Amino acid sequence: MANDDILLREDRDGAVLLTLNRPKSRNAVSKALADRLKAELDSVANRKDVRAVIITGAGSDAFSAGTDLKERRDLDADGKWDQSSSLRRACETIWNLPQPVIAAISGHCLGGGFELACNCDLRIAAENASFSWPETRLGAYPGGSAGVVFPRLIGRARAKELFFTARTVHAAEALELGIVERVVPNGAHIETAMALAEEIAVNSSPLGAAAVKRMVNAGADMSIGDAAALNDALRRPLEGTHDYQEGIQAFFEKRRPVWRGE
Repeated sequence: MANDDILLREDRDGAVLLTLNRPKSRNAVSKALADRLKAELDSVANRKDVRAVIITGAGSDAFSAGTDLKERRDLDADGKWDQSSSLRRACETIWNLPQPVIAAISGHCLGGGFELACNCDLRIAAENASFSWPETRLGAYPGGSAGVVFPRLIGRARAKELFFTARTVHAAEALELGIVERVVPNGAHIETAMALAEEIAVNSSPLGAAAVKRMVNAGADMSIGDAAALNDALRRPLEGTHDYQEGIQAFFEKRRPVWRGE
């Protein structure tokens, strides 16, 4: 396990578990934490042995309470923007990472922490999880890309309602709205995410998973013609890969494929 005072990293059978490790501040996202998270994600982007990334928060009280307001309070306008930009870059890195990224959420998931989770591909929530956007109460709005990404999850009108009201959504409603994909008993969120990562590793090749993630993320906002062109550009190169031939061979031999990411 690689360890520092703000981020924990653990490699587990093809998955990398990244833990936001600021429990005394309920894992609030400081500029340093956002930068560290981005750097860690960049380091695994081209690793064929990493099939999925899981992001969670230390302890059970909070995935993340949001942007570090204590840090923000003492910054001038440029400093505030630098802090926001670091969060946005971390969010963009999650969104564009070739590997699927899973958020394992327990407790409060607010503001900037919620933005990190929204940019993940899948979200597993413990029963005690809760979500909200408090930024409008502070005279702003979520600046780490939530205004773009969150409406894709639950639709424009529902996203606006939660932005405008800043109300809290608990796990059961989050599942109903489509904010999360699964709700599990308290304490089971990380192991459930690990099991999902293993299922992904077995059933989708690294190249296939990366291509379909890019297709889904980009294609929803394109015209049919542009999306079809992107589909062909992403799908055609897979035909000649080792993994595609291996997948077909494994199907006929009734065995699990052995992916090489090439």
